[in-house]
Amino acid sequence: MNLKKVAIIYNDDMDMLIEKEHSITSWEGVIDTAKSVEAALKSEGLSTTLIPLRDKVEDFIKTIKLENADIIFNLCEGAMGKSAFEMNVAAVLELFGFRFTGSGPLTLSLALNKARAKGILAYHGIPTPKFTIYDLRFTNLEITNRQSKIENRKSLSFPLIVKPVQEDASIGIDQDAVVKNMSTLKNRVNYVIKSYKQPAIVEEYIDGREFNIAVMGNHKPKALPVSEIDFSRFSENNPKICTYEAKWVTDSPIYLKTPPICPADIPRELEQKLFSIALKAYNVLGCRDYARVDMRMGEDGIPKILEVNPNPDISPNAGFVRSAAAYGFSYPQLILEIVGMTYNRYQKTENRKEETGKRKEDCSFLISNS
Repeated sequence: MNLKKVAIIYNDDMDMLIEKEHSITSWEGVIDTAKSVEAALKSEGLSTTLIPLRDKVEDFIKTIKLENADIIFNLCEGAMGKSAFEMNVAAVLELFGFRFTGSGPLTLSLALNKARAKGILAYHGIPTPKFTIYDLRFTNLEITNRQSKIENRKSLSFPLIVKPVQEDASIGIDQDAVVKNMSTLKNRVNYVIKSYKQPAIVEEYIDGREFNIAVMGNHKPKALPVSEIDFSRFSENNPKICTYEAKWVTDSPIYLKTPPICPADIPRELEQKLFSIALKAYNVLGCRDYARVDMRMGEDGIPKILEVNPNPDISPNAGFVRSAAAYGFSYPQLILEIVGMTYNRYQKTENRKEETGKRKEDCSFLISNS
């Protein structure tokens, strides 16, 4: 592998964040992750450079061109203070022909929009909780009058969980996200719509076990050891969900009550079922290089996908890295593996283009002499 230099890009846009109180911790994590990735690659003998993305995309692209790296490690989780612009960063990289890690713009866009992703998964027969959407047109009265439609159209029944349809990192999810009656549903939907300026997705709440499955690879992706969130310290009155606070606020009581277990203590049969569902979802949504698939399993014993997360958090303490460690990767080895997969993916694509070009030349020769 003739790879010498890696440029690490990340979004430097804290002062532009729309929901600063909800996002600042996860934003700071992006910077720390960029530094960790840089240190890992340097330890493996590679040259690196850090390139932050702020509000001037032209300067950002110009810097990338000047650095002339072999691969770009894409850690941008949005741009200009909006997570919805994550796909735009990948689209610009693709437009300029840069080689970059992780999924492309279409996959990032589909996965970020929970409703679209779930619709695609359901179409392909991949289990996911039933859901419905409320958008900005609905008023309190309309939501109240649609109680029967919630129950009949989607066969949904309480308890339900309400989330912003297009956010990641558990933004918009707290202990009040799970609702048990029409009144709290109405209030929560209105809260999400007004606070996050986007539709609310309402789906069945599965009171059961939660699993995270890390997946790596392209031609033949592989699933890494399953990680499980331990909710055993929760009281009966608290819904067992991984809130924003549980995921990011490391000194909070709820964070301490949701320790991960990896590898998960599960039967081999269940592990293989989780692997099969995760790999199918990974391929259906067109994930590349690495992703994480989150699932829940209730009393029916059917694992259902909550989300597919392309380009998930790969900070040293993240769940993906924990699964990779259980598989046998050190942190530097994992980061180098992702870079290597990316490099090989582009090499194969470029080789195919060269072969196609040669075939066209051969055909044109035959035509001109016919």
